[in-house]
Amino acid sequence: MKQFLLLTFALLLSTLAIGQEEQAKKMYKLRYLVEQNDTLAKIYKRFVYPNSIITKQTPMTQRTFKGNPEVKDWNKLEPGSMIDLYIQYEYLDMSKYQAYIDSMKANLKKAASQNETENSGPGFLPEGLKASIFYMASYGKFTQKDPATAEVEFYQNSPITLGLSGSYYPKQSLWSFQASAYASYLLASANNLDDKNVKVDPELGLTFYPEYRFVKQNFTGYFGIDYERFSTFNMGGIQQDRTILLDSNTVLYGTVGFSKLIHVFKTPFFTKLSFSHSIMSKNDPNSKGIENKEDYTGYKILWYVNKKFTERLYLHTLFKYHVMDGPSELKALRLGIGFGYILF
Repeated sequence: MKQFLLLTFALLLSTLAIGQEEQAKKMYKLRYLVEQNDTLAKIYKRFVYPNSIITKQTPMTQRTFKGNPEVKDWNKLEPGSMIDLYIQYEYLDMSKYQAYIDSMKANLKKAASQNETENSGPGFLPEGLKASIFYMASYGKFTQKDPATAEVEFYQNSPITLGLSGSYYPKQSLWSFQASAYASYLLASANNLDDKNVKVDPELGLTFYPEYRFVKQNFTGYFGIDYERFSTFNMGGIQQDRTILLDSNTVLYGTVGFSKLIHVFKTPFFTKLSFSHSIMSKNDPNSKGIENKEDYTGYKILWYVNKKFTERLYLHTLFKYHVMDGPSELKALRLGIGFGYILF
C-alpha cells in the first residue's frame, strides 16, 4: 500500500512538472501599435512583471523576431506601424495586459466618433459635390375645419417616398448650396365623413438652400425656398353635395433654419430645424367641386434627424407640421422614418 501511494505521489509530481513546463511555453499574441520612441525592450516592460529578465534569447523574444521579418532594427521602430508581439504566460502581467486592451478599445471608439463627426467639425471644410438617395415611409394626418361646413379628419399615409439630395461645397469656402427633391406615393385617404377611401395624387417636394457654416459655433445656418404640392378636401363640394372631392395645392415657401451635429450619450446625430412661411400659393379645385375664393397661406415647421451607421448608409426621421388658412383651416402632421445611401 505504501509503495502504491509513493508511486501515485511521484506520478502527480511528474504531471505537475510537465504542466508547469507547458504553461511556461504558452504564449500570448498581441497586435501592438508602435508609439513614438518605442523599442522592443520598452514595449515588453509595459506588459511583463517588474524585475522580469528578458533577453534576446528568451523564447518569446525569438518568436517576436520571427513573427515580424519586416522589422530590421528593433531599437528604431516606426511610430504608427503594427507588430505581432509574443509574450510568455510566465512573464505576462494580466493587469497591464487588460489595461492596454481597455485603452485600445477606448481609442478605437473615440476615433470612430471623430470620423463620424468630421463633416461638422470646426477644422474640416468639405469640398465638391455630395449626393445621396433616400427612402422613407410616413404617417400623415390632415385636419380641415370650416365653420360653415364641417371638420374633416383624413389620413394620407405613405409607404414609399423616394428622393435625391445633393450639396455643393466650393473650395475653401464657408458657403455651400443644398438641394433636394422627393415624391411620395400616398395610400387611398380614409376620413371621418364616410367609409369610402379616396384616391390621392402623389405629394411632391423640392428645396434649394444656400448655407453658411459658422465655424466657431459649429453649426450651419441656411435660407432658401421650399416647393410643395399636396391634396386637400374640397369643402364646398362637401357642403353642397356631401361629395368627397380632392383639390390640388401648390405652395412656395421662404425658409430659414440651421443644422448641427449633436451628441446623445456620446452618439452623434445630425439634426436640422427649419421654419417656412408661404410666399406664393395656388389652389386648384376639383373639376366637380366648388371653386375656392382663397388659396392656402401659412407656415410649417420641420425637424429632421440623421444617423450614419456605415460610411454609406444612414437612418433618418422627420417631424413636419403645417398650420394654414384659406378655403378652410388646415393643420397637417407628418412623421416619417427611413434610410438613405450616400452616392459620393
